[in-house]
Amino acid sequence: MEFPVVLIRKKRRSRKLVIDGTTAYLKKRTRVHRFELPPEVAEWARRNIDVLDWLVFDSPLSPYLRHPMSVRTMMLLLYVRAKQLPIAQFCRKIGIAHEQLYRIERRIKNLGLEPIYSFLRERAQEGCR
Repeated sequence: MEFPVVLIRKKRRSRKLVIDGTTAYLKKRTRVHRFELPPEVAEWARRNIDVLDWLVFDSPLSPYLRHPMSVRTMMLLLYVRAKQLPIAQFCRKIGIAHEQLYRIERRIKNLGLEPIYSFLRERAQEGCR
């Protein structure tokens, strides 16, 4: 049985996730971290910034996303699952270890956040119409 995905955002002043071009900026407290994303992932992330923002800052997954590269890995995993691409082939294409994505995927599964995959998949299909 699937439940609807409800995104509850908390009020925050000093935390922010911004995607500009292919660069993502993650502001936490007083530090700004930046990392690069592949162009197709950056475009997808801009369209789903509300979901990504919730996952990074307000979801049960957020304590496990303290390092900026773990946020990047989560974005890559969600992109792959939303587009229904094979993880290993995608990782080989962009040059990262597929174990990174599987580690975040296990955490999502343990926390019961798997409906986020179907939610993002439906959003991607709506965007194609």
